Amino acid sequence: MLVGFLARVKYGLVLVVVTGVAAVCAAAAPTPIAKVSVGAQSGMVLPASGWLWTTDLALGRVVRVNPATNAVVRRIPFASRPFGLAYGAGSVWVADRSLNTLGRINPRTNRVIKKIKIGFSTYGVAFGAGSVWVTSETDGTVRRVSPKKNRVTKTIKVGTTPNGVVYAFGSLWVADLGRGTLVRINVKTNRVTKRISIAKADWIAPSPDALWISSETGNITRVDPATGAIVATVSVGANPLGSAWIGGELWVPNIDDGTVSIIDPAKNAVRTTLTVGNAPLSIAIAAGDAWISNSDDGELWRMNTTQ
Repeated sequence: MLVGFLARVKYGLVLVVVTGVAAVCAAAAPTPIAKVSVGAQSGMVLPASGWLWTTDLALGRVVRVNPATNAVVRRIPFASRPFGLAYGAGSVWVADRSLNTLGRINPRTNRVIKKIKIGFSTYGVAFGAGSVWVTSETDGTVRRVSPKKNRVTKTIKVGTTPNGVVYAFGSLWVADLGRGTLVRINVKTNRVTKRISIAKADWIAPSPDALWISSETGNITRVDPATGAIVATVSVGANPLGSAWIGGELWVPNIDDGTVSIIDPAKNAVRTTLTVGNAPLSIAIAAGDAWISNSDDGELWRMNTTQ
């Protein structure tokens, strides 16, 4: 959950657990390749269909960026607080937190072609197994949406305050902040099959062999998706959120201290810490570079991945 952000916008195996230690050196202040002004408050970042997509949370718009020119090419009006983003079935899907709506955008026409009522504080969005999956904080559910029918086909109770959601390793994974668990769902049966205790689990980023869970405790937890075992816990910055796997490392935005932690998976430790803009919320890779959403600046920073 965006605790810091909400305040601003007012918002059976032998297991060895290794605790990574954050870099003790002063945070580096790299020079961005480009800074792209999104609007009042930039949100999640999504590379899709050759473009980069983000949201303007304050002005209620979905923003399309051309990574070839580092310029905004379209601002698409959408409800009041667009947040979660996903791509699938040829569409960009966006969840609006205030109106509890899932919108479907045609990236060829830049038009919202469908609005689907979700309800109950719509939050994270993912695409997988032919469906769109949307978390709803207030009623503790994840809803499965059919892109063929443009409607909810299943509502699954997962906990109390589900936030991040991702489809990876053949399952759906949901971070339930309220109960402090990582929840695995079988997409064939729509049933919860596992719960893994992770305090204040918030967002989920997959890598080729692991799931990396952001926690409001200031940690990233590495989970083996095959066994559900916690492999490592890595200390990062204050309130890590929408991380991304870039160049064989995990880039973690720490919204409450204006930094990005880069985790070396071989050591399960922070390799370096970067000072970025105000309230970094989400990171994605597009056109070979890292893009950081600095929410309070209303900007996307484009960064070389060799930091």
